[in-house]
Amino acid sequence: MEYKEIDIDFVKLLIDQPHLLGWLIGKDKLTPLHSEWIKYCWDSNKPRALMAFRGGYKSTAIDTVGTIRNFIVHPNERVALIRKSYQDSCTIVNAVKQAMELPELKEVFRVAHGFIPKATMAKEGKLRYNFKTTITPEVSFTAHGIESSLTGMHYDRIICDDIITLKDRISKAEREKTKEMVNEIATNIIDPGKGSIWIGTPWHRDDAWTEINKFADIAMYPITEFNFLGPDAIEEKKRTTTPFLYSANYELEIRKDETSLFTEPKTAEGWDYFKRSYAHVDAAFDGDHYCGLTILSPLDNNEPSMAKKFQGIGFTYPGNVKAWVSEIARYYRKYKCQYIYCETNPDKGYLANQLQKEGLRVRTYAESENKHIKISTNLYEYWDRIYWSPDTDPEYLNQILDYREGSEPDDAPDSCASLIREICKPHKSKSKSLYEW
Repeated sequence: MEYKEIDIDFVKLLIDQPHLLGWLIGKDKLTPLHSEWIKYCWDSNKPRALMAFRGGYKSTAIDTVGTIRNFIVHPNERVALIRKSYQDSCTIVNAVKQAMELPELKEVFRVAHGFIPKATMAKEGKLRYNFKTTITPEVSFTAHGIESSLTGMHYDRIICDDIITLKDRISKAEREKTKEMVNEIATNIIDPGKGSIWIGTPWHRDDAWTEINKFADIAMYPITEFNFLGPDAIEEKKRTTTPFLYSANYELEIRKDETSLFTEPKTAEGWDYFKRSYAHVDAAFDGDHYCGLTILSPLDNNEPSMAKKFQGIGFTYPGNVKAWVSEIARYYRKYKCQYIYCETNPDKGYLANQLQKEGLRVRTYAESENKHIKISTNLYEYWDRIYWSPDTDPEYLNQILDYREGSEPDDAPDSCASLIREICKPHKSKSKSLYEW
């Protein structure tokens, strides 16, 4: 695009059809639907919420393009972006910074404001430009995490993007913490009469969307009604996503599934490193499978088969286990494991040998038990006895909560069920030491 094409009418067109502003900065997957989203969220001083299907470029449209558009229309406004983690917010702030360096966009601002925009502050999580003429402690665009201290700060507009996540599904404490932050933002951080934007997808019937619904208008865009991805993409989402996650993330509904085996996990405050622990790894070598690592430790007895309570922690890795061996060894040592268990069926003992070379005590077995029976008996029986560390990978617990017979990924429940069988049920145990110590 040549500069001569950019005049005030063109700038007005970008403001009216902001998906074209997205095209100008290389976001060519945006459509007129995204213009609707941007104008709905930004062109009001009322709290506005957008609940739209995952993968629909919500963040690109609202956070990045919407913020740049707002720089043009309201150059003095102080805008804050809050995401679950501070680093996620910083990523968006950096994307805005890079876009503002594009010659075409600089020319748009020159036409709109009469001068080329220049960053007067550009550091991690903070941007201020020379078109902001008011003097305030807050800059043009600021990144925050959900746990950032916002006391004493005031903004003209706050964007809350995906502050409700998988963690809110698996943890009641996380849900309550998010609710508290939502109410704090809505009542104390946004200046009176100023707007707030809330975007994301639901994760639980009692998550923070119940609070947002009390004060914000919510526009809903399920993938089945407002889809620009095409029917093939919808089928791909259904094929690669569990029923619960498809319903929540794409249809924007939390459905009660009567076939669910596992209820909300119990959580622990931390990890007692003085207890003896045991590990199990469910390995993936190719395809879309995860690796699953489970560590359990009896809390009330040294013998797992006699224990009534366990502390647990789990991790997942989306790839070939060969690249995860050193990390498995690190977890093994950190949590003071006595043994690590793994099956030999898929690799003829390759993984066991690699773990042995790392100095781990390895017990192996050839799996012959039906996976669903193993999970629906062993894990189901012990599920309410396990108190999960807050450091557990959310994806690990999500796989267990989402488990249905024949569903994938099922690596976490498979790993946990296998470890329970090996350490808690000696009469069913299949393992033997890889070598004598």
